[in-house]
Amino acid sequence: MRENVDIRKIKAKARKSLDGKYIDPVIATLIYTLLITMCIATACYIKEPPMTFFLGLIITSLFYMGLLQVMIKIARNKKTAFNELFQRTDTFFRCAAITIVFLAINTICALLEFTAVNSLYVFITYQVDLNIALSSFMIVVGIILSAAIIVFWIILILCLSQSYFILYDNEDMPLGDIFKVSMDMMEGHKADYIMLCFSFIGWVILGIFTLGVLYLWLIPYIKVSMVNFYDKIKNDVKIIED
Repeated sequence: MRENVDIRKIKAKARKSLDGKYIDPVIATLIYTLLITMCIATACYIKEPPMTFFLGLIITSLFYMGLLQVMIKIARNKKTAFNELFQRTDTFFRCAAITIVFLAINTICALLEFTAVNSLYVFITYQVDLNIALSSFMIVVGIILSAAIIVFWIILILCLSQSYFILYDNEDMPLGDIFKVSMDMMEGHKADYIMLCFSFIGWVILGIFTLGVLYLWLIPYIKVSMVNFYDKIKNDVKIIED
């Protein structure tokens, strides 16, 4: 059984790495956020909502690995600069492929969940017209199915959560192997990752009251913490090399 990750140490290490080095990750985060915002504004202006998807995919694929590089170098105590945001465009197609897989998973699971919930609503609404035993059975099945889809959805996203980090460290690794390694890494660490994510909930809520300004500092903190989490659990998978 794999050892649990100490979330407090992970976050403490992130704060230490960011101490006095917040300027570059904040600027990189701001630029990346502005680019995404421009995509949404452009799609709204031309009144073509589907363009939000395509423009967002392009921006993410071009610059997300650059943003990740800034955070990874800070976590690993290496010198970095905000303009590294623009230096990882070479991973465009592979980053796009990973992003599309995540979007496909979310879309399919969302549609399945919508179908399950809608069917449950129909059974509840028209149960008076059906046999009581049958309607009760179908309602129970609907609830179980709806819950199962959500659980499956969450587990699948957790299993693939380390994909971008693995791509950064292993640029030539086949996409299928990246997903497989991510699944292997997350075995026994899903609860740890959930705890790490939920540990930032208070800050996320507080950021709403700052009109999002706090997120410019919070996102680097979260990302560097997640890099530390990745660096901690990747030792369990020997095929990954820095």
